[in-house]
Amino acid sequence: MSSAPDSASPTGSSAEPKPPSQFALLMRVARTMPLQLVLAKSLSFAWKAATRPIRELVTGRRTAYLDPREAGPLASRMTVVDFSPVAANAETLRGLTALWLDHRFDLLGSGWVRVAHGETYPGFNGNQYGPGPVLPPEWAEAIAAQHRPGNRARARSLLDQIADPDWTPIDWMVDFRSGYRWSTTDWGRAVGGGHQPGIDIKLPWELARFQHAPVLAQAHALAVQGLPGFPAPERIVAEFRHQVLDFLGANPPGWGPNWSCPMDVAIRAANLLVGWDLFRAQGVRFDASFEAELAAAALAHGRFVFRFLEWHETYRANHYLADLCGLAFIAAYLPEAAESKSWLGFAADELEAEILRQFANDGGCFEASTAYHRLSAEMALYTAALLAGLDRPLSVEAQGRLAAALRFATAATLPSGTLIQIGDTDSGRFFKAAPLCDPGAAGPVERILDPAELFAAARGLFEQIPPATIPPKAGFATALTAALANGIRFTEAAPPLPAPPTGPIFSTPAGLVVRIQPPDPTALDGMEPLAFPDFGLYLWRGPRALVAVRCGPIGQNGRGGHAHNDQLAVEIEIDGVPWARDPGSYVFGSDLVARDRYRSALAHFVPRRGTEEPAGLLAPFRLEDRAQAEAMRFGLDFIGSHRGFEEMVTRRVAIEGGEIIVEDRPAEAVTHIIRSPEDLATLWGLSLPFSPGYGQRL
Repeated sequence: MSSAPDSASPTGSSAEPKPPSQFALLMRVARTMPLQLVLAKSLSFAWKAATRPIRELVTGRRTAYLDPREAGPLASRMTVVDFSPVAANAETLRGLTALWLDHRFDLLGSGWVRVAHGETYPGFNGNQYGPGPVLPPEWAEAIAAQHRPGNRARARSLLDQIADPDWTPIDWMVDFRSGYRWSTTDWGRAVGGGHQPGIDIKLPWELARFQHAPVLAQAHALAVQGLPGFPAPERIVAEFRHQVLDFLGANPPGWGPNWSCPMDVAIRAANLLVGWDLFRAQGVRFDASFEAELAAAALAHGRFVFRFLEWHETYRANHYLADLCGLAFIAAYLPEAAESKSWLGFAADELEAEILRQFANDGGCFEASTAYHRLSAEMALYTAALLAGLDRPLSVEAQGRLAAALRFATAATLPSGTLIQIGDTDSGRFFKAAPLCDPGAAGPVERILDPAELFAAARGLFEQIPPATIPPKAGFATALTAALANGIRFTEAAPPLPAPPTGPIFSTPAGLVVRIQPPDPTALDGMEPLAFPDFGLYLWRGPRALVAVRCGPIGQNGRGGHAHNDQLAVEIEIDGVPWARDPGSYVFGSDLVARDRYRSALAHFVPRRGTEEPAGLLAPFRLEDRAQAEAMRFGLDFIGSHRGFEEMVTRRVAIEGGEIIVEDRPAEAVTHIIRSPEDLATLWGLSLPFSPGYGQRL
């Protein structure tokens, strides 16, 4: 807590005489100075007084923390929450809770590692940094001393509230893969993420999103029931409280890596507030000091996000959407005031507009990425539920567009239950409301490409959603959305899909033909065509197989920030076996060579012209809009083209006689018979290790 101002003495005068002000001193000496000098010094004094707040901020003499009394008490938004679905996910929650209480995290390919001061991390691509400094017993003082002078006292007061002799602070500044460590003496918006080889600022960002907070509240619900293997309920409550105070004390508002990206600040705020509310819904009551600090932090998060909205007239995308969603959650939980009401109204209006802008008529996200589609749909869905619960439901048109986005995600899910990877995958999520994991030797392994949580969440808001297999483990996502919506349900269904193109058949000479013959030809029976021409995805779905073709815009209004050179790429899964698949993304800035390899045409089952790229990889988040892919025919077969090479290339894909036929023109007239995924990988040189999530390679 901040120190109180000096109180007045009983007589009304201060206990000690105050020194004269600078202005009073100036007036004393003015009598002995020439008039022009008095004017000059007066102007200098006025300038210094006016610019003092800026100078204090720059020099670090002014605190960035808000007074805990400034925000007012937080408001619960979920008075009734159904925690019964949590039991179906008890095994995963038991494993996660034990690791998180030991401050071990597995994020973005790090593996389960302990994130604490003084730890040594394995490094990345031969680049290893650290270890960081080991904290002395007076760890609160040592952490506060790392800040700029104006932030030290408030940071120390926050950390001193963790009255637990066994507490081990988390190192929120470290890339817990390479070991590189950032500083809180740097203004957050000026922090660089790729100035040293092998470092990745996304790792501390991901941990600081606090997406484990709502899950800790679920673990508390199981601990209250006395399920074996869970710690005492009060231990989980203390962990949540201490982690929040630990973060706030180590990360002054606006300073350091965790205050550099407004999107991450917005997601963090939403998770902290929902986690707090889920504890409150179980009857947990935190101490008044903690409640005040959390409210002040929420206000600081809101002001930061609103000040640095990631808006661009042409290229705004998922970052801006995240800013709006986080701002809506912050405004909803803060006391009603002019500032919070303006944020809520702004976020609600802009969310409506961005849903209609960022999801096309067929429901596909304009990012040209299925993983970012899942992220954006998730953000829009949960925030729409929150706003509906506040009597601010989406319009009928926006409800239908969001329903269409859910339909697209269902169609883009392979029969094995994972998303088709088109474009970038960075494992980004808004909430991990019901974490879906497989057992692992070191701990639970997240199923990053499993979209079941999205479909489960949709069930809590929409009365009509596309059919999808939703495991019981994902059930709490339904309960969370329903609790946020306060019983409101959307009845609007997705509008009809646009008609697919019906152009002519091939008229040019035969070209390169690949005939893919599965062991059981009947696996291709019952395949039904489904087209999403706005996104650029054409597929045939059946009970046992899926064949998809990518052909469409590169996203972000031609910028292609998350697009790959995958035009006319074919994805095939038969009886759960991938015959041809996009290899994923692996990493972004920590290895730019790998970044381009995974974006390259050579990584995809696309028409080839030697090692040529059909579009230039202009920058890590920019693709040349040269290919201009166009679908010309879809139904019984698919025919599409692109102009990325010197001459237009066309590809035909068809399912005929128990075979999948892929034909490219112009090309040498030759036919290849493919009887296994390995044959196809060898023929097309598809050798990149598959990446099922950011930072991971199999």
